[in-house]
Amino acid sequence: AAAAAGGVAGGGGAGGGGGGRYGELPEDELRKVCKELGFSPGGLEDREAVPALLEQLECLERRSVSDLRNEIRKRGFATTPGMVKEGLVQRLRDILIWERLRVGELRRVCRELGLALQDVEPTRDNLLTLLSDATWQLRGIPVWRLSSLILAFGVLDQVDVLESKDAEELAFLCEKRGLPVEDEPDQAVLAERLRTVVVWEHFPLEELRRECEVMGVPMDDLEAQRQDQRRPPAGQSAGIMFRGASSLEKDEQKELVRRLSSLFWQAPPAPSAGELLAEDDPRYPEQVSGFLERLRLAPTAGSEDLKRAYKEMARKLHPDKNIGNEEHVTAEFQGVSEAYEALSEYMRRCGI
Repeated sequence: AAAAAGGVAGGGGAGGGGGGRYGELPEDELRKVCKELGFSPGGLEDREAVPALLEQLECLERRSVSDLRNEIRKRGFATTPGMVKEGLVQRLRDILIWERLRVGELRRVCRELGLALQDVEPTRDNLLTLLSDATWQLRGIPVWRLSSLILAFGVLDQVDVLESKDAEELAFLCEKRGLPVEDEPDQAVLAERLRTVVVWEHFPLEELRRECEVMGVPMDDLEAQRQDQRRPPAGQSAGIMFRGASSLEKDEQKELVRRLSSLFWQAPPAPSAGELLAEDDPRYPEQVSGFLERLRLAPTAGSEDLKRAYKEMARKLHPDKNIGNEEHVTAEFQGVSEAYEALSEYMRRCGI
């Protein structure tokens, strides 16, 4: 969640007083400066704070990269790897302005950024949280599903390290974790694969169980084991059993991550000719064209193109990337799977 509005060290206060040279500017000049920075003085909750805010924003250019990154993190926002000073200044500048906007203006900002507002109570804290969550979603880290911001930033640091490695290093890490590695591994694909697993590993156990339920991972045997483990052997006290609970939960967490990985990156479904029309059917060319379009493939695509497209669509349609739209993406993924099966048969027939 975004931190409450406050001054940035070395940047001046955010109250109505001060403002340095900006406090002496005529009204029209003040509006002009604000416009260049992307906001209107009338959009702030406290219009008298405009000079102090402008002074604060101007001071950002003199801050170090590490200071800027720390200030962004204090407010609960994620950064991107390799973010240069200019990008950090722009992000922190936006945040400082957002913290001082009227709620109506803050809603407008969220709408312009394409954020869903229908289920969000329009309070300042909620809207700032929505804006900060969006920066985490861009990094593929569902911060709202983790137990704390401190943990989320630990995950972010791990992801930053992963994304800085080359394909060979990432392939080695994937193999250590038992994750699949293609014959010609792609750095971005491997980094995303490892990022997904790192996030799963840091989910609270209940959240990980929910993820498994959504993904259709079988867990009945683990539930039966939990029931057995809740009954201590004769002569063993409940206290001893409780001290072993942490170890048992860690074992379950590892097993659930293993099962999720196995399911999520299993080979695409085996081809089936059931959905593909006969070659002499007049509707056959149109059907093939429709399947190609569904997977965004060119007519000249081969079997390797088909596999890559299927995996890419599976990643895009994952529930974590489509919060609030799970029912739609589930139906869309079913159509993608049908298209994959039919095109696999089509390419087998054609010897592609």
